[in-house]
Amino acid sequence: MIKFGIRQSFDRIEQIEERFSNISVPVELALPYYWKIYEPIRQHLGQIAQQIKDFHIDVLSIHAVQSSITDDKFRIWGKETADFAKALGTKVIQKQAIKNLEFLNQSCQNGIIFSIETFSGKRRVFTPDEITRFNLPMTLDISHIHDNQKIWELLKGYRDNIVNIHLSAKGNNKHHLPIDNFCKEVIDYLIENKWSGNVILEYLPEFHNQMIADVKFLEYKYT
Repeated sequence: MIKFGIRQSFDRIEQIEERFSNISVPVELALPYYWKIYEPIRQHLGQIAQQIKDFHIDVLSIHAVQSSITDDKFRIWGKETADFAKALGTKVIQKQAIKNLEFLNQSCQNGIIFSIETFSGKRRVFTPDEITRFNLPMTLDISHIHDNQKIWELLKGYRDNIVNIHLSAKGNNKHHLPIDNFCKEVIDYLIENKWSGNVILEYLPEFHNQMIADVKFLEYKYT
């Protein structure tokens, strides 16, 4: 079964009510992106989880802070992110090394899974091919991979290890654009092959007002 949602983020506690209180669709909850803005909210994660629950939002996945996963600190903040996910009833945490991921995925309870998002940049710890080589859970970002043939290769050959999909279109100079026909072909393929997981719409800020309408369209057409 596919669950559709939108990515929704916040940088400060004061933004939570504004950004989450009126949402009527499931979300991937994105924690503050950079460590310097994540650090101040760490001690308040329990309070934030309760506030989100009070809004009766279905949280499909958590997008973790952008920070290193190659040192021992990841075991600390990774565990607190897992506890945050557990409090919200969420199963998937997306992170952009192996021993730390294995440690957390083995120690987390209730089926919580840390997954690695696909990027094509050379600075990433894992390329898409390395994610598959090490058999790691994957968040497949359709917009980050420029070669559509590579996307089909991952969908056809690694589908069972893909737990989360970020869905958006890409142009010549931009990505995270509103879904296009290729995105719909991807969903058609997933439905046809009975894939089960989350599909999260992730758009540039100028298209955020279109996300809810698009996710409702997908829910109506495919569920």
